[in-house]
Amino acid sequence: MQGMKCIAIRAMWLLSAFACAPLAVAQEDTPPRMDDAQIAQAILDAEATGRAIYLHDQAAAVASDAVMENKAFRQDGKQGRLGGWITEQRDAGIVVTFLSSDAEPRARYRVTVDSEGSVIGDIEALAESTALTPHELGAARARNTAATAEFAPCSRSYNTVVLPDLREGGGWIAYLLPGTTKQGIVPVGGSYRLDLDATGERILKQRGFTRSCIVLESPRDSVGMMITHLLDPVPTEVHVFWSLWAGKPMYVGTSAGLWKIEDGQVTMTSRREEKSQ
Repeated sequence: MQGMKCIAIRAMWLLSAFACAPLAVAQEDTPPRMDDAQIAQAILDAEATGRAIYLHDQAAAVASDAVMENKAFRQDGKQGRLGGWITEQRDAGIVVTFLSSDAEPRARYRVTVDSEGSVIGDIEALAESTALTPHELGAARARNTAATAEFAPCSRSYNTVVLPDLREGGGWIAYLLPGTTKQGIVPVGGSYRLDLDATGERILKQRGFTRSCIVLESPRDSVGMMITHLLDPVPTEVHVFWSLWAGKPMYVGTSAGLWKIEDGQVTMTSRREEKSQ
């Protein structure tokens, strides 16, 4: 208990020091300026998208564990008949569809996962591979396109989350998230976002969320994590995702101030005063 108190005191001291200290930002890293309305909207978008990334990533992990208990699935995998998966939000939960390895992928297995990370019903093993719906086919193509994109990796393995782009014009958004099997670390560095067209076959825009392969330490008894982010004036959906993934608050220092992310919610704890010209 005494150790927890010391950790908490040290964390609060660091946060106070950050709030008071000037922030040195390289010219090429200067984030775009936002007014209060733009900041409010950016936070809402980050919260909603970050939670969606987390839920779809969680569903894929839970579904993968579930189908590994299925003998036919394991046999299909050994014989090279499977080719990844896609996720789709439906009324009952997130449906994870495991695809065939055909040139034009087809549905082979389906698992539905609720928001708490539990499988709903039985694993659906399709007697014959089923043609994908237009939505599923677009997601599968976006996933394949993202998997072949050029980027600077920070991990040997990556998890991919593909979401429909709900903005005007549609399309797809793919997130490339570093994988890890190590305990007590959060591999934030090397996270990427790719915006794709409606076919899922053409990348329109691509961005990274860090300039380095930064890894945050998150031991079991820590009260939270902290990172400085120079590319945006507010925390992004990736910060929300990694906070939810770690199950701990994350403090993010930006050019606008210090932010706290907890349970998927972003709040500003202190505003950074702009220097007078």
